[in-house]
Amino acid sequence: MSDQEPSARSVSFVTFTSDPSVQPFCLSPPAFLARHFTHSSATRPPAARFIATGAIVFDRPLSVNSGPEQQISQPPPHVLLVQRAPTDSMPLRWETPGGACDDDDVSVLHACARELKEEAGLTAASVGPLVRLSTPAAATTTTAGDDGQQSELLGESMGGQFFLTRRANLVCKFYFVVEPADVDHVVLDPAEHTAYVWATEEEVRNKKMEGTDGIQLNFTTKEQQEVILEAFKLWKK
Repeated sequence: MSDQEPSARSVSFVTFTSDPSVQPFCLSPPAFLARHFTHSSATRPPAARFIATGAIVFDRPLSVNSGPEQQISQPPPHVLLVQRAPTDSMPLRWETPGGACDDDDVSVLHACARELKEEAGLTAASVGPLVRLSTPAAATTTTAGDDGQQSELLGESMGGQFFLTRRANLVCKFYFVVEPADVDHVVLDPAEHTAYVWATEEEVRNKKMEGTDGIQLNFTTKEQQEVILEAFKLWKK
């Protein structure tokens, strides 16, 4: 996630289609937080104060998959992974493009499209569906019976993952499958990422690229690997 001047954020106004299932994320980040997360008094555990997104990009649209026969006749899908810069936090670990939503993003979905453009140089043509983890994220920190936890559980029921930043801010992150207009022109921001690969499901599962290089895929978190594997299940439906 890079710090850009407002004039560089024209991607927020790019037109893209979206899956009907992600309609709740058409709100601006401040409006989304206000609707779904309760910020009560300081004596109670806090709800998430920031929203983040992750873009899961495959090398071809999900719509290409139209049944078992198509799956057999086509090569396996590949997902875009980017390697964090050696000077960044969690150096040289692998993840999907993404980052924090900004208050001036038109919507949560536009924030996802912006981060994809900033980090991988790809323009979103379609955003959605949402990718959910099969189990809640382990980073939920509140206790039962208060407004903060109710808000967090709502975030989890919507498919969000929770984590704490280095400054102890609680963030809820949502992952979306994003179809770019062109997958062949990945351009990284060297301040944030140093390399990229297109990985198969087995390579993600084994955390290692096949071939002579044998690149080790050490992910930023266990949840990052899990949500990517969850996205691959969409090809089997």
